[in-house]
Amino acid sequence: MTRYLLTGATGFLGRELLVRLLERRADVLVTTRPRNDTDPVARLTEVVRQTAPDAPLNTMTVALGDVTQDGLGLDADARAWLDAGPVQVVHGAAEVRFDLPFAHMLEQNVGGTKQALSVARALAEQGRLVRFDHVSTAYVAGDREDVVSEDDVDVGQTPRNAYERTKLMSEVEVGAAKAEGLPVTVHRPSIIVGDSRTGRASSFKVLYWPMKVYARGRFRTLFGRPDCLVDVVPVDYVADAMMALFDREEAVGRTFHLAAGPERQSTIAELVVIAREVFERKPVRYIDPDLYMKWLRPVLKPLLMLVRPDVARRGGVFLPYLRSNPTFSTANTESLIELRPPKVADYFDRIMRYAQESDFGRVRLLP
Repeated sequence: MTRYLLTGATGFLGRELLVRLLERRADVLVTTRPRNDTDPVARLTEVVRQTAPDAPLNTMTVALGDVTQDGLGLDADARAWLDAGPVQVVHGAAEVRFDLPFAHMLEQNVGGTKQALSVARALAEQGRLVRFDHVSTAYVAGDREDVVSEDDVDVGQTPRNAYERTKLMSEVEVGAAKAEGLPVTVHRPSIIVGDSRTGRASSFKVLYWPMKVYARGRFRTLFGRPDCLVDVVPVDYVADAMMALFDREEAVGRTFHLAAGPERQSTIAELVVIAREVFERKPVRYIDPDLYMKWLRPVLKPLLMLVRPDVARRGGVFLPYLRSNPTFSTANTESLIELRPPKVADYFDRIMRYAQESDFGRVRLLP
């Protein structure tokens, strides 16, 4: 049975992949950063228990590591684990916030990918690399507004923030490794939200932040276009799709959009209507983002800093996503696996209800 090295196991998607691998009884080496106040094994055990209480733990090996360090910063015991047989490297560790400095994002996302690739190359030289699976994002497409092919990488688009820029740079690094002959598969999720069946989420970033502002009645003016397309997928679909692709040898050398795609994407207005019903709030007021940026921002931003500083500081990073977005082709994905994401309207109320009941992560709810 294939053994797995998994980075990013404590992340929103990473923990879902971890429990699925453990449920398969696969041997998994997970890396985690050292923390002074937490035993690493206890921390990962808690992550598994929060995600899937009944998942077995006897095939999980925990190693301290740092994706920005040489060889992922793995100690001698972890390197011995790698030497014991064939390994599939699944690199999911990344910094996903939009508002952090570029230098930090460069170190974490691009530097981390380079280090993961260096481990994969060493395994390949020893004849023990099964393949390298890289978790990217569909939003390497940047400011494109057309239909994006899964085979497109850098086609002249402009990234809209440091996250998109560094994830695109990371894909270029992975593409170079593939050109060298490394067996590579790239997974590109779109905007990941909670579990479609329960609404459960372990992270409340990206789409959740503007929804939180609205749910708490702090602000109901949206600098966005109601007809702007938004591609949203639940975390259970992304994790299940990746697991299915792990089993397909034909996935090697290809890129897969794990996205709603042209047939299942939604609009901002459709999501807001559902959120309004769940939160029982007044209707949203829409202001065109181009109008706001050109004429209103110089006047409104100073006022917002006084009355809604959280909106003024953080809201700007979301403006490009409320103006326009690409459509993601899912042709490669649909050609290899039968699994399809559910339509957003069929589960988005559960996503928002869980967010509200957990106070957007401040209250811990049982799985």
